[in-house]
Amino acid sequence: MNKLKKIGLSALAGSLAMTTANAVDYVIAGDAAIGYTGESANTSIANGDGFALDTSIYLDASGSLDNGWNVSFSMDWDNESGTVANTSTQAAVTMGSMGTIQINQIGGSAGNAIDDVTPSAYEEAYGMGTLADGTSGSNVGGDAGFFGSSTSSGSIQYTAPAIETAGATITASIGFDPAANGGANSFGSSVGGEKGMFYVLKVAHESGLEIGAGLEEVDTNGNIGTAAGREAKDEESVTAYAKYAMGPVSVGYQESYQDTLDGGADFEANMWSIAYTAGDVSISYGETEAITKGASAAAERTTDADAIAISYSMGSMTIQAQKSEQARSIAGTAGSTTLDETGIKVSFAF
Repeated sequence: MNKLKKIGLSALAGSLAMTTANAVDYVIAGDAAIGYTGESANTSIANGDGFALDTSIYLDASGSLDNGWNVSFSMDWDNESGTVANTSTQAAVTMGSMGTIQINQIGGSAGNAIDDVTPSAYEEAYGMGTLADGTSGSNVGGDAGFFGSSTSSGSIQYTAPAIETAGATITASIGFDPAANGGANSFGSSVGGEKGMFYVLKVAHESGLEIGAGLEEVDTNGNIGTAAGREAKDEESVTAYAKYAMGPVSVGYQESYQDTLDGGADFEANMWSIAYTAGDVSISYGETEAITKGASAAAERTTDADAIAISYSMGSMTIQAQKSEQARSIAGTAGSTTLDETGIKVSFAF
């Protein structure tokens, strides 16, 4: 009887050990911020004034394997818009001198990471208001940071080990998405059977100069497009940027282009900004231009945006403020739609 008890306890202990081996300790962090946004427009598009709380939660776990590889998982639960949503989830395996493999379930791809790299003390010039609610055929906006969105979710990527030469650090990434344009962050419209690839190259020099470029391709595999009797056209997006930092001053310029699949609306964007940081204070000014070239009879739309932002940290409290203006014009139509916004955010760290 005692032997049976010992056998049972041993089996139970083994089962518990196997269960424990699958457990992971996550580090929980989050935001604690109070925000205010005021909007005014010459049409009914503005959301008006409002206060909001940002209590987003971030989960991170990492560890080392017996062979020296490092594994990490991360997940972001964002509620800044008032609705809790999983906005970013990735897992990465760093294999030492063999590079890093990363799974991008939601966002986080190397391509989407360079959608807009221009410096800012708060948000992008187009990143606050209703006019910047997405660059899609059905909801044309002034979002200049569209690059990488078609392969940002459900993709796998490989990043090669950094190469150091002549004072420069060179990094390169390549990614594959078996179901491109299927993620929540995608601007394109899925026609089925789409496979996407993205390529990113970055060179950072010790002088403060950094240049980079990205290419994103979506292959429709000859599926029939959204328009009856028309074969789907492949999609291609490109972006290139240059940044330079000298002491407290940093400047950046970037251009992006997208030739959308199935003859849909194509996009162009250019953006630049300058930022100055002295101690706990940062100030920036930036401008963007986003052009939507409409499909078929849809008229071309241009959205111009500019913004000035400031950030000030006082110990465990950071205050950020931004004033932005956006204007959208439609080819062949008199006048334009304008939106002015003021945003203030107070964040705490404790």
